[in-house]
Amino acid sequence: MQDTPHPASHEVLTSELTPETFEPVYHTIVGLRFPVDVAQVLELRYLINHAVDRFPEPAETPDYREFCDALQTVIDSFGVDNKRHTERLLRILAMMRDLHYTYSVNTRNAENGLREHMAANRRARSQSVRYGVFFTIAAIISGFVWAGLADAEWPIKLLTAGFAVFAWTHLHALPGLDRDMKGLEKKLNELLRHRVKSIHWRTLIHKLALVLGYKRATGVEVFRMETDPDYPGQSQVHH
Repeated sequence: MQDTPHPASHEVLTSELTPETFEPVYHTIVGLRFPVDVAQVLELRYLINHAVDRFPEPAETPDYREFCDALQTVIDSFGVDNKRHTERLLRILAMMRDLHYTYSVNTRNAENGLREHMAANRRARSQSVRYGVFFTIAAIISGFVWAGLADAEWPIKLLTAGFAVFAWTHLHALPGLDRDMKGLEKKLNELLRHRVKSIHWRTLIHKLALVLGYKRATGVEVFRMETDPDYPGQSQVHH
């Protein structure tokens, strides 16, 4: 069955596939709705091939062999029977796993950093409220003393003014702290909403195999060329 084209599926991709760009690239690949523009297919092919060519050859550890054996079954189930394509796809998947690991560490650290800033913000706000209230009360009491004296000396006047300034300083900081908290909350929500917690291997293998031309699926048009000017209602579709 042919996937319905999705006009919003093409995101602007970076020229490098790194842990920092893993998230948008991964979401773009697994979110593909075929057919897609040939320009996007070529962009993805270049991005993936350029990255995997620079990716170090994985060491033949038991963990890597177990990883390959587990995904080999999935690859076979999708009909990728060319040995060279299979080996290339396994290396791409190993690269994606490596990128995802580093990306996961980075996003976890980013989340912890945001939560620490939010905790510090809450402490600062609580302190500003506490000191603001304290100095406000102190200024009021000092003001009453000043008003009750027939000839108040400058120290009581200076003390009253000082309390008022301190109260204003701490209370005036509250709107800024609230704005900072909203910004931190927005960043945290964005991080949590878009974070790739785990890789959907079957979907990733399926989309990669189609984009890279390693398989053909009956009824699935992978990409389309630009519309033929002689037949404006039709497009040239290729695998």
